[in-house]
Amino acid sequence: MNGIRLRHLLFTGPNVEPAELEFDDGLNIIYGASNTGKSFASKAILFTIGASTKLPETHEVAVYDGVWLGITLAGQGDFTLYRPTRGGHLKLYEGLCKGAPSGNWEVLRQAHDQTRVDTVSHRMLDAIGLANKQVVRDGNGKKDSLSIRLLSKYAVVGEQDMMSETSPVYLSGSPSERPFEQNLFKLLLTGNDDSAVVTVQKETERKAAKAAKIELVDELLAQLDAELGEDPPGETQAREQLERLEQSANGLEARLQSAQNQLDGLVVERRIMIHHERELQERNGELELTLQRFAKLRAVYNSDLDRLHSIEEGGYVLATMAGRDCLVCGAPPDAQNHNHAADEILMAHTAAAAEARKIEREQRELVQVVGSLEAESVGLTNAIDKLKTDTEKLDFAIKELRPREASLRESYELYNSMRSDISKVLDLYQRRERLATRRAEIGAVSTKREGEPAPVGPDSTTIFDFGETVKTVLKAWKFPDANKVQFDGKAYDITVAGKSRAANGKGVRAILHAAFNVAVVVHCIENNLPHPGFLVLDTPLLTYREPLTSRHGDLSEDEAEIKGTALAEHFYKHLASLKDHVQIIVIENSDPPSAIGGLARIETFTGSQGNLRAGLLARPV
Repeated sequence: MNGIRLRHLLFTGPNVEPAELEFDDGLNIIYGASNTGKSFASKAILFTIGASTKLPETHEVAVYDGVWLGITLAGQGDFTLYRPTRGGHLKLYEGLCKGAPSGNWEVLRQAHDQTRVDTVSHRMLDAIGLANKQVVRDGNGKKDSLSIRLLSKYAVVGEQDMMSETSPVYLSGSPSERPFEQNLFKLLLTGNDDSAVVTVQKETERKAAKAAKIELVDELLAQLDAELGEDPPGETQAREQLERLEQSANGLEARLQSAQNQLDGLVVERRIMIHHERELQERNGELELTLQRFAKLRAVYNSDLDRLHSIEEGGYVLATMAGRDCLVCGAPPDAQNHNHAADEILMAHTAAAAEARKIEREQRELVQVVGSLEAESVGLTNAIDKLKTDTEKLDFAIKELRPREASLRESYELYNSMRSDISKVLDLYQRRERLATRRAEIGAVSTKREGEPAPVGPDSTTIFDFGETVKTVLKAWKFPDANKVQFDGKAYDITVAGKSRAANGKGVRAILHAAFNVAVVVHCIENNLPHPGFLVLDTPLLTYREPLTSRHGDLSEDEAEIKGTALAEHFYKHLASLKDHVQIIVIENSDPPSAIGGLARIETFTGSQGNLRAGLLARPV
């Protein structure tokens, strides 16, 4: 199975019996009196598959709040589309539901959107095999995404379109839509869409883009002119001035660098001297502190020597008095009773003498050390004085060099400033020149499209092959002069013996229009191309009407000629023969021939109350 098959159309609402219409595979015929809802059924199908946004407003439909369309999608199975009669998004249920859904369902958006897959349009086109197809809309290659609404005229053909004098390809009636309609026709006949076509801008868009670019460049030029000022130096004058600056500044940077290096060298040398002087000052301070301590030590030595000399002298005197008459009583030594400790005195005298010799020796060593330190201190003082003198000389040299370095630096900064200003002016001139060149290039670009526009519609071979299919269909219907049928590749319509379809009566136009739509399906079947899978034809056999009861009036001569033939019988039999490939629903006012009774599912609307069905809805519409 290809495409989509319709299973049932059901209207439900509160407090009202459901109104149902069932469909079989193959041929289905709905016929009966006028104003019984036959055409309403075709419009309800379009509404439920998302090809239209609203139902016709009738008082009969007001009591229903929902429409259910049972469908079979190729390769996917049975589903039911539900949509409120007032419009809006749809629900897709799994399985065939009749007002009491069960199982899973998903919301499908009503509006087609090529970027989304949750739309009823994408779901229908995907089942047909035409999802995500692109169709060129004009000679510039602008593309539209194919939607079920755009494709629907090849699936459901209304009564007014059927008898219209307009080409079956140009049903919109708008000349601006013709390139799109031709390319849609080509897509159906070839299976090839326009995704590969390169889109170019329209001439008006190119002119607008060119004007916008020129306006933008003019704004940038005006901005550069404002930056240049009211009386800027000429480009040549600025270049000459820059050259003179370069010449006068030749070697300035080198002289400045030399002066800076010299000044930096003096500053570094001065810093080293000051650091060295500080180190010598610290060392000299340490020497002074040491000499002060040694001076105190020398005073201690002197004090100790004085004490030891006294002990030494006292011991000598006491030692000499031992063994002599007592100085107090005059008693001789052998008559004296007390001990004068002459041995101890001698020992103390000897010890004091030895200690005194030691201190004298250390005192001499101290004198030598002090002399050495004092000599070092004098040397440090002299070195410090020399460093101070040298530092003062460096300070003087730095003081003399600084003005020269400052003068050179000021000259160099002035040169840099002037050079920067002139370079900026030259850069503005260069940018302005580039913009002016770009403006000239934009102005020189032609807005007319070069080369041929993209081909529109099917090629001549495809048109011819399709015309042969139309002829075959009309031959099967036993249409008079079917051998003289052609499909005009310029008018995109059928001609019979050189007579255009539009030049015939309403009934003949309707038959030829139906032949066009059936031929499209047959062409797709024979070439294994995608097609909707179902075809609804509303009043294709208008020529079999009763002039006295039909609103379409008397028969024209060509209509009367066809009415006298068995075309209707052959028409139905041919459509029934396509049952393995396509489902066809024919809506008619006249009774179908009795010979095709077993070839189709036939639904009759009587238009009156009784045992038989009056119309589509609960009451005649």
